[in-house]
Amino acid sequence: MRIGGFLPLSLCDYPERVAAVVFTRGCNFRCPFCHNGHLLTNEAADDLFADDVLARLSELAVRLQGVVITGGEPTLQPRLADFLGRIRELGLAIKLDTNGSRPDVLAALLEARLLDFIAMDIKAPWERYPVLAGTACDVAALQRSVALIAGSGLPHQFRTTRVEPLLSQADCEAIRRQLPAGSPHVFQTFRPENALDPRLRKD
Repeated sequence: MRIGGFLPLSLCDYPERVAAVVFTRGCNFRCPFCHNGHLLTNEAADDLFADDVLARLSELAVRLQGVVITGGEPTLQPRLADFLGRIRELGLAIKLDTNGSRPDVLAALLEARLLDFIAMDIKAPWERYPVLAGTACDVAALQRSVALIAGSGLPHQFRTTRVEPLLSQADCEAIRRQLPAGSPHVFQTFRPENALDPRLRKD
């Protein structure tokens, strides 16, 4: 596991739960509005050791109700399932934040019952995804992840960062139409301070 950050306590990252947050390193998207640009690559000398993070979670377990695994893109981590299994042993609920690009990994985690909540970012209408994701995208894979999540029976949420220079009102309406009826979807506030694309930043 490549872990680039750890937040011991959060009241806002896991709905209705007190949670710790684990930030994995590495992402296959380059969203221009990303505010975690320091986690996008695997080139870092200050990674945290998985065993150290697990030990810290064990110490905090009596005060926590869950753990959020975010990134970066967690499903790129080869040992993600093992890491989640060890969190399970601590009796903590697990929320996964994902861009949905690896439905096979998502399906395996669901089959192993290693997830309790899933949040998937929906960047744009399908036809505009490469612009908002900053790279070519396998839209069919994203659509499969949406279907897996919506049909999982788990609490879940689809979310879109509303970047006004890049997403129009028509785009936002199209995003809602492309998601399954009944699945929660929220628009998140864009935070420009640390945007990956400097043209989107504000002083």
